[in-house]
Amino acid sequence: MKLYQDLSLVTDSAYNLASIINDGKYDNILYYEFHEKVEATKIINCLEGLESFTARSINYYKIFNSYGIVDEFPAIIHIAVKLADEWFIASDCGSNYYLGYGPSGILKLREACAKKNVMGIVSECDFDKWLTYKFGKGKKYSENLNNNKDLIQFQKLIKSLQHLTAEMQRKPSEYQNLQEENLRDKMLTPLNVVFKGRINAEAKNNKGKTDILLRTKDGLNEYIFELKVWGGIRTLKKAIDQLQGYLSWHNKYSGIVMFCYNSDFTSVLNKSEQFLKDNYSFEKRGKLIENEFRFRLVHPTDRSKTIELHLIFINLKTTK
Repeated sequence: MKLYQDLSLVTDSAYNLASIINDGKYDNILYYEFHEKVEATKIINCLEGLESFTARSINYYKIFNSYGIVDEFPAIIHIAVKLADEWFIASDCGSNYYLGYGPSGILKLREACAKKNVMGIVSECDFDKWLTYKFGKGKKYSENLNNNKDLIQFQKLIKSLQHLTAEMQRKPSEYQNLQEENLRDKMLTPLNVVFKGRINAEAKNNKGKTDILLRTKDGLNEYIFELKVWGGIRTLKKAIDQLQGYLSWHNKYSGIVMFCYNSDFTSVLNKSEQFLKDNYSFEKRGKLIENEFRFRLVHPTDRSKTIELHLIFINLKTTK
């Protein structure tokens, strides 16, 4: 029975694997990339990002058996690496249309493979189907990750929001004087490209209508995000209170995207961090991107249950 280690929840999985390859301790190495095509017209600056990514990857294409047809279209990239007799995989490890943390990890892997003459294979096959074919049905997740399928999908949503909001921060002038619903509408299309239409706006859940609701692949759960324009700590408190009214008992993960037009963005982050420390079970910011927070709420209908919330701040202040 073939097994593999699923690193989908490990933020720096690509960097770690690249480091292992660079160490030169393994001779029998294979590197796979599975490219899941996205629709370029529905993602901000998608083709520009693809062009930048391919320019940075130009010296690494020689590793691929399909050299010359790699990165021909924008795609989400899943990876599988064979080190001797061990397999490691990471779903949604990065993309080729954006130069953020995940895509840079893909470039690091390609660079390591080029240095060590490791063969790379690129495929457009469905990644989940390949895993089933390669490792057998029902072995998609190792035992310790079997209960975290919801978390894996939530992390994919977080990554997608990180990519999208980073692009928004690069062009803040395009988002001036917009209300929350206008900002939401600009986010929906690219998110639905990634999640194949499973994102809904103004969706009814429990006691109210949510700004963004993503249903899981099996339809048994959903992730709810509220969008707010920063107006002080009271705005953050209101968003948290609203979320508590939307959450059903089975919900485990939720979040807030906060748009900020203030001059002193660092001050906003510091005030928010102190508020979360004072009132909630707070995860140290050092583990996350600088403008993000993670904390836990007691479930409004069950004090024995907690909800994990991810808070993303977006700086849309323009320079004059």
